[in-house]
Amino acid sequence: MSAIHRVRLPTGARVIVEIGHEVEPAEVLANRRVAGEGTILPISTRLRRSPAAAAEHLVARPGALLEAGEPIASDGRGREVVVPEACLFLGYDLDDGSALIAPLGTAEPVIGHVRGRVTGISAEAIEIEVPGAVMSGVGGIGGAVHGELMLAVSAPADELRATAIDVNAAGRILVGGSRASGEAMTRARAIGAAGIVLGGVLDKELRDFETAQARRREVGAPHGDFAVLMLEGFGKVALDGALFGWFAAHDGHMASLFGADARLYVYEAEPPPARRVLPRPGDRVLAHRRPFAGGSGRLERILDGLRATPSGVATRAALVRFDDGRSAIVPLANLEATESFDGA
Repeated sequence: MSAIHRVRLPTGARVIVEIGHEVEPAEVLANRRVAGEGTILPISTRLRRSPAAAAEHLVARPGALLEAGEPIASDGRGREVVVPEACLFLGYDLDDGSALIAPLGTAEPVIGHVRGRVTGISAEAIEIEVPGAVMSGVGGIGGAVHGELMLAVSAPADELRATAIDVNAAGRILVGGSRASGEAMTRARAIGAAGIVLGGVLDKELRDFETAQARRREVGAPHGDFAVLMLEGFGKVALDGALFGWFAAHDGHMASLFGADARLYVYEAEPPPARRVLPRPGDRVLAHRRPFAGGSGRLERILDGLRATPSGVATRAALVRFDDGRSAIVPLANLEATESFDGA
């Protein structure tokens, strides 16, 4: 089993891997140097030619990345213009015969965070074939992380508590149960865990965790990447029993977690248990989250685009007319299709 993962490339990135190359999660795939404010570099005066004639002797095109000392123009007779530092060639002015260049800052690495084989390279992305299983959650926060899976609870409905997280969690992706408190998420990040996979998270706890992290960033506290993935729904929602068993069977396997994309790759893994199909318009549905937990009704329509939950995570949502007459917008992940009263 394998899946294709796309690593987006920022503008101006230089790829340093080739098709067929086997990459590791922490490997640098490309380097990007951010361009600073543009400066003027005389061309025609140094070549002793008119602006129009000098344009014919440019040896680099606008958009090119040039290293310090590399020529930008040459007349082929010994006169040339070199750039004084690494820069991005922005354009050439035919009126005054000058080039606009932007100095490049320190190189920033582009890391894929996945293990696999490079199958495609374009200006926009690097495609990597990842050997293993992939699953999508209903929402998540954080960036891209990788580490070994570590089962952190004993049962799918258990809560992941701060007291259960110790130094063994450092560098690992913890698999919890029905929820994790804000204190547990804060402790996991502080101890060096890469991320957490859960059935669900209460909105308030997720907001409190994000607020705490924002304060840390404001005061300049050190912080690494950290991601949280919800697989079942929003709120206190237990992991499906079969899925929990699948995670238990793959405890210790290397995994890559993309929080904001709500995606998890598990290497050398069998396909996970089939997930339930999301309900469709017209279906009878049952809600699994307060204030509508246990309420049943009919799904009227699925709303276009993504809707923000109280926690700030964007997800697909639907308009539901409940049997008590209320209508509400509910995340699709918190709805389960049921049989109609007439058995349809």
